[in-house]
This record gives sequence, C-alpha cells and structure tokens, in this order.
Amino acid sequence: MSVRDRLTSDLGVYALSGLFSLVVFAVALGVLARTLPGGLGSRQLVGLVVGYLLFIGAYTTAWYIYTEIDSREDI
Repeated sequence: MSVRDRLTSDLGVYALSGLFSLVVFAVALGVLARTLPGGLGSRQLVGLVVGYLLFIGAYTTAWYIYTEIDSREDI
C-alpha cells in the first residue's frame, strides 16, 4: 500500500484530521496566551486541556469502533 493510498483511506483521513485538530488546538492556545490581558491562567489551561483530551478520547473511540465495523464487513 502506497503512502497516497494510506493517506486517502478512511483511517488515513481520521489520522490526518486528528493531527489537524492537534495543530489547531496548539495554535489556539498560543493565540490565547498572547492575546488575553493576563495571559492564560493555569486553571483556564487545565480546563482547555481536559476538554481537548475528552474530545480526543471520543474521537479515538469513534476511530476504534469504525475500525472494528470495517474489519467485520470484510467477512
């Protein structure tokens, strides 16, 4: 399987969009840290990171479920 096939497969799209969400999250934290008057406080940062980790957990669960469904359809 070539790199192009992997990146354009369903799981490749899941992986790329997960990586994209990580980049967007990191950029957003950087912007917030620079633009908020008092910076990004530790309480705010913890709330944002926990929220993002919950999102990633749901995203990973969906990815796993999709992989299981896809593997069972090949039977």
